[in-house]
Amino acid sequence: MRALHFSLVAGLLLTGCGQRPVDVVFITVDTLRYDHISALDPKSPARTPNMDLLASQGVVFTQAYSPISVTGPAFCSLLTGLSPGTHGVVMNVFRGGNKLRKKVDTMPEVLRRQGYHTGAFVSGFTLRRSLGIGQGFDRYSTPVDARRPGGKTAAMMWSWLMTQPGPIFAWWHSYDPHGPLDVYDDPPITRTLERGGDNLDRIPDYQRIGRISDAEFFAGRYATAVEYADAQVGRVFDVLHNTGRWDDALIVLTADHGESFDERELWFDHGTTAYEEQLHVPLIIRYPRGEGGGRSIDALVMLEDVFPTVLDALGLGVPDGLDGVSLFGDAIPADRKVTGESSHCKGEEVLSCAPLGSGGKMYAVRTDARTTVRHKAESGVTYERYDREDDVLELHPLDAPAHARPSEDTGAPPPSIAWDDTDAARIRTLDGMAELRAGMKLGDGPPKKVDKETEAERHEREALEKLGYLDQ
Repeated sequence: MRALHFSLVAGLLLTGCGQRPVDVVFITVDTLRYDHISALDPKSPARTPNMDLLASQGVVFTQAYSPISVTGPAFCSLLTGLSPGTHGVVMNVFRGGNKLRKKVDTMPEVLRRQGYHTGAFVSGFTLRRSLGIGQGFDRYSTPVDARRPGGKTAAMMWSWLMTQPGPIFAWWHSYDPHGPLDVYDDPPITRTLERGGDNLDRIPDYQRIGRISDAEFFAGRYATAVEYADAQVGRVFDVLHNTGRWDDALIVLTADHGESFDERELWFDHGTTAYEEQLHVPLIIRYPRGEGGGRSIDALVMLEDVFPTVLDALGLGVPDGLDGVSLFGDAIPADRKVTGESSHCKGEEVLSCAPLGSGGKMYAVRTDARTTVRHKAESGVTYERYDREDDVLELHPLDAPAHARPSEDTGAPPPSIAWDDTDAARIRTLDGMAELRAGMKLGDGPPKKVDKETEAERHEREALEKLGYLDQ
């Protein structure tokens, strides 16, 4: 068991010692890969001084995972402490998924009952109110267009905070690293960039910039987007300092999911797999006054753990029935089993998943030592296993199927490892997830085109098209 000790006393943060109640602030950066925060990965191509500052004062969880590689359902898990299969949001609403049920308790609802003022300031159109995620917020600000720069969203939060006299729960959300990446101009477009060829088919339509198919170019644009997002995180810090809330705030920084580069079939996209690069997310929790900060925890944790952790730290008690566990206190459970899934099988020719829609979802289960992935294609269901210690990026399946990349050190595929009872148990978990999703009667594609649409329907369609959410 990995111990985690704090100098804080649980239950005294909220009202102890005559202090005013603790403010709670969620800072989320959409589509943020773990390896692009420089304090978390020294090889990060992006420089992130503001997120690094928070890491120096907070507790860093190095093995935090999202339960699903798409925005809406992931944030539902963050705000409820429930996995997608429990809260029921396993696909975006506009693809035929369910919205969050009103009877599900959310973080803002719990804190509002404790006298908190609650405000959400989100930057992406996919988090609009129709998802149901706005319940419990006194103020829920969404962009009019497809996306809003994180700086403008921070300014709106600042205006709101200036009018709030009591304790607050504030959620600031950046959409800046989410494609399309043509809004950035670094690295610049040059004549030497690779164009066309087979790799162009690996770039989804919404990400394309002309006929550029150069993976390094798009990776460079993504790093620029992350650095821009980090600068906006700095503006949020300014908001908290200037409203006198920084010192005593409990601040959580995380992401809904990551992003694929050129590791898989489809490049610079998400929602397509349950592999490492799409589900491994940063998670930093800074407790008031930086107490207990400056340390890293290697235990497997989930976005679902944030909800009970915050309630536990505030001394409010953790309700029964949550999928997450509190990370606050003396210890984090060892030997955990963390599950994850993709959004759906997209209609991209380079993808081998089948069928299109929810039936082609990919599922994964992780333990400290092993990742097992369930993949469904036209040929049927297959399973892959990865050694999480020797193959952190999950690129070399232990059974070395024909499509596996060779080992970097020997040039040969990894050895095949015999299947055992623990593998069988993980497969039962994955098959159970697939069976549960099949029973949800989810949609299998984007909204059907209609001859006539209202102004609101047209606006929604155009916004979603810009963000790549209406693939066929």
